[in-house]
Amino acid sequence: MLTLLRHILSLAAALLLLTACHSAGRAAMGRRVTKAEIQVDEPTLRKPNPFQRTRRFNELFLEALRQKEQDHLDAAYELLEAALDIHPDASEALYELGTIKLGATSYSDTLSKSQGYAMLQRAAELEPDNLYYKEVWAAFLANSAQFREAIRLYEDIAEAEPNAENLSTLVWLYRESGDYAGVIRSIERIEQIEGRSEQLSIEKFHTFIAMKDTERAYRTIEELCAEFPLDLRFRVLLGDLYDRYGYHEQALRTYLDVLTAEPENSYAQLSLLAYYKAADADSLYLDLLHRVVLNPKTQGSARNEALRSYIADNLATHADSTPVIDLLNRATAMQACAPEVRTMKCVYYMERHLPKDSLRSACRQVLSVEPDNEVALNLLLADAVERNDHNEGLRLCKEGRLYYPRKTIYYYYEGYQLFRMNRNAEAISLLENGITRIDPREDPETLSEFYALLGDIYHDERHDDYAFGAFEEALKHNPDNAVCLNNYAYYLSLAGKDLDKAQKLSRRAVDSEPNVASYLDTYAWILYLKREYTEARTYIDLAIQKMDAADDPVTYYDHAGDIYYHNGLRAEALDFWKKALTHATDKAKRRTLRTKVARRRP
Repeated sequence: MLTLLRHILSLAAALLLLTACHSAGRAAMGRRVTKAEIQVDEPTLRKPNPFQRTRRFNELFLEALRQKEQDHLDAAYELLEAALDIHPDASEALYELGTIKLGATSYSDTLSKSQGYAMLQRAAELEPDNLYYKEVWAAFLANSAQFREAIRLYEDIAEAEPNAENLSTLVWLYRESGDYAGVIRSIERIEQIEGRSEQLSIEKFHTFIAMKDTERAYRTIEELCAEFPLDLRFRVLLGDLYDRYGYHEQALRTYLDVLTAEPENSYAQLSLLAYYKAADADSLYLDLLHRVVLNPKTQGSARNEALRSYIADNLATHADSTPVIDLLNRATAMQACAPEVRTMKCVYYMERHLPKDSLRSACRQVLSVEPDNEVALNLLLADAVERNDHNEGLRLCKEGRLYYPRKTIYYYYEGYQLFRMNRNAEAISLLENGITRIDPREDPETLSEFYALLGDIYHDERHDDYAFGAFEEALKHNPDNAVCLNNYAYYLSLAGKDLDKAQKLSRRAVDSEPNVASYLDTYAWILYLKREYTEARTYIDLAIQKMDAADDPVTYYDHAGDIYYHNGLRAEALDFWKKALTHATDKAKRRTLRTKVARRRP
């Protein structure tokens, strides 16, 4: 398995050369080459001279390599195109331009990708003995799940260089394509080079299982048991094989024999737990589970796996949480308790919606021994945001950025906390810092959230031009960002700008999430401003119907009063304004509502 991993990493290394182009992008390409630098001299065109053309090609190609080395990809791109105008079948230029087209284009630029693939393929075809071209081309094929073509190329590579590295890559490719016979052939070729090994035999065993070749699976594992009699893992695998094919008594006897010889053997413990669970032997299962989890000598991986399986079953069946909590408490009280067990306790408390005080206590227990535990940090952060505890949220975000400076979630929520604390300048600075850490090709939705929050903050600062620009940027990266659509539409309506656009934006938010009260209220209000009072009443009624505890009823009732008034329902309008007044706490808003109630009109 280790050998196979090395070869997979080798395959990834070939891709890394191209990914470097991709990460650099085409936004910072450096100096552009002038037409004069890439044109072939006119005298040369008038009197073709093969030597001059070759010399000019070499000049352009070498300069392209120099520009590419400096990450000036635009310059390299144009130089290579000019070089290929001279020699269209120059494999080295086709290869270099192909890697740029594949690496420096956006994920949605299918034309450039297609051209890049074609160039790499052509380069490999022009130089069939160039194994490096074949390897890179095969890596791209494998990365796009074109395994059959990648296998054909790697068979050629392995034929020319029959080493374990190339053959292990073939093992991976055959396995990914579902060709198990190819896996076995490739493993046997590795065995001819390096001899039999434990890892290769286990790989063959699992492949025979996948092929449902029971006879060869038994033979392989029995040979391992005979060759390594002191390694009881193979005896456990033999027991698993018995159990898989219905020889349950033999499986049980095998597991118990292993545990008699080695009571803390984690492989046998986990297999026996699975055996008892499948047999519905609940009392035996729970007894063994407690012995495995609470035994200080149990291997940490076995304890974690046993607990994880028990918790997953409990969550799936919605069974009583009491025995799980009891076992988790006893496990976390052990001196030998691993951080993973404490983390499992936090996740279980969250999934079972146990009291928030218990969840907070469990998370803080984790952080007291593992202050960089990301799960506990994020659970506490979510709790702080939900409780509007901005100081606690701010503290957790700062810790998160300290331990995980590349995780943009902490930049976003710290900016959000600062915004809620009216520290807008700090929030803007932090969010802009976070934006620089997001690759728009990799995570456009997160980038959209950052710009949408910036839009809210700029609007709060009464910089509507900046706010609307930020919203446009947010929708460019995620046109379906419903919160952004709604807020952008509402702020346009407040500014009295482009109500037709506001209506379209709001309609998209409502269509995407028709049960969100705030989206319905926004749409109703825009219709009201456009004097479409009858339809506005329909949507404000829906908004009030969909209201929940998190919504602010003051705005909804106030809007409803205005809409009902213009529909000629003045008594109902008065009732809505009175309802809004009973919920209002802002002094200015209360004055406005009192005026409406006293004058009985907006």
